[in-house]
Amino acid sequence: MKYLLTIVITFIVTMATGQDTLQYEIGDVVISENRIQIPFSDNSRTISIITKQEIQELNSSSINELLQNVGGVDIRQRGVHGVQGDLSIRGGTFEQALVLINGIKMIDPQTGHFMMNLPVSVNDIERIEVLKGPAARVFGQNAFAGAINIITKTPQEQEAELEVEYGENKLVNVFAGISLPIGNYKQRISASHSQSDGYRFNSDYKISNVFYQSQIDIKKAKLQLYGGHTDRKFGANGFYGRETFVDQYEEVRTTFASAQLHSNISDWKVITKANWRHNKDNWQFMREDPEFFQNFHTTNVYNGESHFTRDHKLGIFGIGAEVNHIRLSSSNLKDSEGSGDHNRTQTSVHIENRFLLADDVIDITPGILLLDISDIGFEVFPGLDIGYRVNNVFKVYSNIGWTMRIPSFTELYYRDSGNVGNPSLTEERAFTYEIGAKYNPKGLLLQASIFARSASDQIDWTLITIDSTEKWMPSNFNNATYRGLDISAKKYFSKNNGIKSIHVAYTYIDATFDNTSLMPSRNQLENLKHQLILGTNLHYGGLNLNLNFRYNDRVTLENYSLVDSHLSYQFGQYTFSVRANNLLGTTYRETNLVEMPGRWVMGGVRYYL
Repeated sequence: MKYLLTIVITFIVTMATGQDTLQYEIGDVVISENRIQIPFSDNSRTISIITKQEIQELNSSSINELLQNVGGVDIRQRGVHGVQGDLSIRGGTFEQALVLINGIKMIDPQTGHFMMNLPVSVNDIERIEVLKGPAARVFGQNAFAGAINIITKTPQEQEAELEVEYGENKLVNVFAGISLPIGNYKQRISASHSQSDGYRFNSDYKISNVFYQSQIDIKKAKLQLYGGHTDRKFGANGFYGRETFVDQYEEVRTTFASAQLHSNISDWKVITKANWRHNKDNWQFMREDPEFFQNFHTTNVYNGESHFTRDHKLGIFGIGAEVNHIRLSSSNLKDSEGSGDHNRTQTSVHIENRFLLADDVIDITPGILLLDISDIGFEVFPGLDIGYRVNNVFKVYSNIGWTMRIPSFTELYYRDSGNVGNPSLTEERAFTYEIGAKYNPKGLLLQASIFARSASDQIDWTLITIDSTEKWMPSNFNNATYRGLDISAKKYFSKNNGIKSIHVAYTYIDATFDNTSLMPSRNQLENLKHQLILGTNLHYGGLNLNLNFRYNDRVTLENYSLVDSHLSYQFGQYTFSVRANNLLGTTYRETNLVEMPGRWVMGGVRYYL
């Protein structure tokens, strides 16, 4: 740990004392929460932002790969290039984080494994906001350990782009997008397809995405429409249950649509949303013999919400309401009466007020979420953010919050030869706090925080013996405390040639469990203990080189180091590129079931009009 901290501190000192910084401002970026929206520099939370510029430099093939470069975020991939990845924030499980697209929740009540089934291409993204820590009063009960909000590009001018990439293992990536703003009507549509024969037996995949968005400006209002569909077919060698289940296969189709109206009514700013998310899953235990054992699941989530904010002498007041209805039909997830049909309705009201005191030097934001769940009952989630602005570029802050997560229907009812659900599960609960600081002059961003999460009744799958057969079953098997340190720094330089940017992030997590008698655990004991991320972007003329290093030290798996590289050359309207994932050919696992690929090289060309 001392060695890693020495590296981080050396980088930060070098970055903080360097000269010739680019006039780069992240402080004015407004964080797109559903409630009170606050510029990044004024927010009293730990938030990491992947900017549009960084997305272009990284040139990742999936959102999963982008998020791997954010400190405190752990993407545990089973399938490569976005096929399937489980999202973890600050040591939480893949069920304890929330993903949103433009504020639209991508919750899947069947299983958190589908959280990252997103129809959005990397080329469609304006920025990604990563909120670490308690987010229940902001986004609802599933934001247990944090939330990620993906903001897509609003088309401002007519443009078109086409990208084709080819790589090892018969990898083919194709993307096409077009933006056609006409007066007050702005719209963009894109489509992409990715496929590969895979890097080992039964790891082939085909992924197709379509995404559409538009915005209509109407006097003092704007109407935004979003829609997307993703179709995924992949060999799931060892994805679920046991490493020996090598013949598994899965097809998942996810569709979502949303209409959002942003308007002003007297002194109130109003955001009204109506969303729908549909997911259809077919899993087969034996790909060549589907009838041997397979599952069918269909999920529909309907959501409506309205949020109202108003400025006043002491700050900003916010209030709103949300109704969420879930319908699930499954051939496997059956209750005690043998029914695979499940319904759940959640109704919530939130109230918060941001007080600005001492000429805006001090901000205090208390808030509360009142939630009624049809099959659980009434719940209350309070929270509090406090910040003190030392000067225009330096701020210290602290926040606390209470969170909860409802068991997924897979955890409650799933059943096959190697797994059995547990209908007696209760909700996971946690209390979280953090203390942090951010320093954000032009061209530089430093953030540091210490955090702690005290969780009770945590759920995970553990091995038990039923009728002399070992099976995985979820249980509320422990109480846990997570304590950690989160440090990150980014610096941008104004030189035309040479180093264009540097970033470094280090996260330390100490997880202690009060009761680990039910062992081994499938997910919770795979959390990161140490995570170090280093990256730089080098530029010379039309040539651009991006290098990223990641070191991950997991609690129960072997630690590993990875290097990814991206070399590109821009010539007029064309950009030629070569990427190498896992450049050093490291052998590693991000979960206990799937060995990840070695070096994977791919090259492509992008045409921009």
